[in-house]
Amino acid sequence: MKNLIFIFALVIGCSLNSSAQTSTISTQNSDAVKNYDGVRGNFDYALSATERLNVNYSLTPKNPSTVAHLMLHTPDPMPLSAKIMNAAGKVVMTWTPDTKVYLYNADLNIASLEAGTYTVNVYMGSDSKSIHNFSFSKQ
Repeated sequence: MKNLIFIFALVIGCSLNSSAQTSTISTQNSDAVKNYDGVRGNFDYALSATERLNVNYSLTPKNPSTVAHLMLHTPDPMPLSAKIMNAAGKVVMTWTPDTKVYLYNADLNIASLEAGTYTVNVYMGSDSKSIHNFSFSKQ
């Protein structure tokens, strides 16, 4: 009986001590979220049988004409790279950073590419197989 009363008191104490967390978004950030013009997402990559890596990505604007901003973000520094392929599967641009970091921000000059749909293939290190891909349309 003492154990039951102790558990009941513990449950009540924990529930009284819990607090809700609230967050607020500034008007400027709210507008940025609502008006986000880009391709974004995330994916998991298996580093080993027991370890997975989460990668966040974005390409802005969604329909670039001269410059596309590529962002890749991981929890730890990883050697990521990318290749942009046209609709026929031909590599039209390669991006390989100089150093391994956890947040990549790159401005890709796509002015010379023809209007159309392109695929961004993301690679881990010097692997020849893409770990993820996403598409965008150039205007």
